[in-house]
Amino acid sequence: MKEEIGMILLVIFVLFPLATFLHELGHHLTARLTGIKETQIRVGIGPPILHINNRLLKLECRLFYFIGAHTFSGQIDETTSFNRFLITLNGPLVNAVTAGWLLGFYGSDNSLFGNAMTLFAFINLWIAIGNLLPFKIRNRKSDGYIVLESLWIFITRLRQI
Repeated sequence: MKEEIGMILLVIFVLFPLATFLHELGHHLTARLTGIKETQIRVGIGPPILHINNRLLKLECRLFYFIGAHTFSGQIDETTSFNRFLITLNGPLVNAVTAGWLLGFYGSDNSLFGNAMTLFAFINLWIAIGNLLPFKIRNRKSDGYIVLESLWIFITRLRQI
């Protein structure tokens, strides 16, 4: 019973937030590589408890760090639709690659650590698939929606050339 509770707490307070941070880091790094200079990762909700602000990373961690995250930039509207496609796709892609790597290394390891890493792999896979589902609720668009929208704009502009 203690082991199950410990695993649940590990999932909620460590593994899900870490997988979410990796996802946002994928967006952030791709934005930087495509020329966007100002991006910020915000992890969680509630009052801020940690700020990292240097030339490589602007990170704000909030009290309830285990509830959501977002990467944003004021320059995203100024980039090309193809760059937006890449930036948006690379969040879920980081999670998918992480899941594959972890399953490759720890998929057959039945130790406690191996089981935790396998669980972390499935959490990353869950985040990758969930974020690629295309939907829009009011003004909020999923990564999948933005990927399809950006791809459609890119293809439409190519056809006009």
